[in-house]
Amino acid sequence: MTDRRTPDLDRFMQTALTLAETARQIATRAWLGDMSISYKADGSALTAADLEIESRWREAIRHNHPDHGILGEEYGAETGQSAFTWVLDPIDGTRQFAAGLLNHAALIGLCRDGVPVLGVIALPLAGVACVAAEGCGTRFAGRSVRCSGQQDLSRAAISLANPDSFGPDSAGYSALRRAGRQRVFDGGSAAYGALARGCVDICLNGDDLDPFDICALCPVVQEAGGTITDWQGRPLSLTSRGAIVASASRALHTCMLERLTAAA
Repeated sequence: MTDRRTPDLDRFMQTALTLAETARQIATRAWLGDMSISYKADGSALTAADLEIESRWREAIRHNHPDHGILGEEYGAETGQSAFTWVLDPIDGTRQFAAGLLNHAALIGLCRDGVPVLGVIALPLAGVACVAAEGCGTRFAGRSVRCSGQQDLSRAAISLANPDSFGPDSAGYSALRRAGRQRVFDGGSAAYGALARGCVDICLNGDDLDPFDICALCPVVQEAGGTITDWQGRPLSLTSRGAIVASASRALHTCMLERLTAAA
């Protein structure tokens, strides 16, 4: 593999790993304690842990990289003076987290000129993460991992997001509801880490995603040999919103895009 990384990426990865450890400590304490939940104006769930983690993350980024921009789910955007913007979701899957379930993650992404170049999908309660940076491959729990390379849809393991995210009449969701060898549901962002590890072959999400749900996933999937785009096959970036799909090989991704187009 050609080493495409810039010297700064190693330093930025150290920041990202420190942020992941902060999330682990706060999320674990909250999840093991007496959970309280509130709701935003849009109806999405919110806990004190979401706010505390993102607040601590922002403090660390401002201290270590004062010229970088920040975009977070809870506290919005801060414009930076450099090409780099951190894209943060302190607890992706707050609904599950607040319900005492395990399928949630902390998402830490870094974009350069709007393109995701570093991503961390951290699983706070397990104390492990999928991490990736441009040109460096993907690692899980300290070891290098790769996508399965599966090319046959009929043999694929498919992760489908929360059915409500697709809407009641989603032809794309229906087209995959009974496809593949096996299906799992509502895996959240952790499913994209599972794809990078070779455990899942396809991940499909509906149109309810924002950049802080998306950016951290991209390097993790791509550096493991997978492909991730929107449903029209367009690359993802800091401005991306809506439905996305990831696949363990380019051939499988082409098949997925064809199927989604035919179902539209």
